Amino acid sequence: MITSVEIFDTIRRLSPRTLTSRPRVPVSAIADELAIPQDDVLVLLAELKNRGLIEIHKGTIVSVSLTTYGADNETPSGGLLS
Repeated sequence: MITSVEIFDTIRRLSPRTLTSRPRVPVSAIADELAIPQDDVLVLLAELKNRGLIEIHKGTIVSVSLTTYGADNETPSGGLLS
């Protein structure tokens, strides 16, 4: 079972600092990286969003980006069963 902390670590790994400090990462890239269904990723992303670590961008391609808090926080504490 994948945890939200593992999802967060994957987002950080896929979000190298480039011209923008918090680039958007497609949810499909996260699911592919972890080899799990996108629905499972979305549930854990909702938890990370509620904790203020990420923003979810809904559009043609659903993507996420780190918030300033998430970018500055390398090891967030886990929530219930995180």
